[in-house]
Amino acid sequence: MSSDVQTKRPGGVTFVIVLIWVAALFNALIGVWMMLAPFGQNPTITDIQGNTVELPGFWLFMNGALSLLLAFMYVWLARMASIGAASAQVIIQALAVINIIFGLFRLPYGWLGLVLNILILVIASGASAKAWFSRPI
Repeated sequence: MSSDVQTKRPGGVTFVIVLIWVAALFNALIGVWMMLAPFGQNPTITDIQGNTVELPGFWLFMNGALSLLLAFMYVWLARMASIGAASAQVIIQALAVINIIFGLFRLPYGWLGLVLNILILVIASGASAKAWFSRPI
């Protein structure tokens, strides 16, 4: 049974959707950059001890391809969340928990990701978000 009244999407859910689109754009840009980086000289990075490490071209290409795949998955998730699919809430919460765990491994550099994913988890688990994702589509 469908409702004639259109339900307004909560602001918190809209904020989470915007963050998912930003993550998709970021992953797409990083993916393209990493896939194009091996053409020419292989880039080098400086690790935390100050050692210079050359990145292999295959590693860069594969990580770039995986970043592009993740970007497409984020676009799919943002579209699912915008229509209010119940599975989108579960996936958003699972990804937030995974990103929180990886943010802890990246400390002291992972603070921004840690805070943003805790915020996403709180918003996606709220009453208004639960009502948005549990309504009939």
